[in-house]
Amino acid sequence: MSDFWQRVVVAGLMVVVAVALARLVDRRIGRYHLSPETATRYRVLRRSAVVAIVFVGVLSALLVIPQVRAVAGGVLASSAVIGLVLGLAG
Repeated sequence: MSDFWQRVVVAGLMVVVAVALARLVDRRIGRYHLSPETATRYRVLRRSAVVAIVFVGVLSALLVIPQVRAVAGGVLASSAVIGLVLGLAG
């Protein structure tokens, strides 16, 4: 198998793992039966968690491709800093 196809397979597997993890987290959080007010908050939390997991998974998959590695690494690092700032602000 050529180097290109190995990288494509690894990137694809990383995306599949990220999506599976996002679905698992979504189901785990969605398991609770809550009041309508609280359910709205949890819905936002669920969607935010799913988006964050898939975002990190896709960027991690892009890190496998050498031509995109610099850009993907910069975006991943800056998103980590933004997440840290938002976490400390909340």
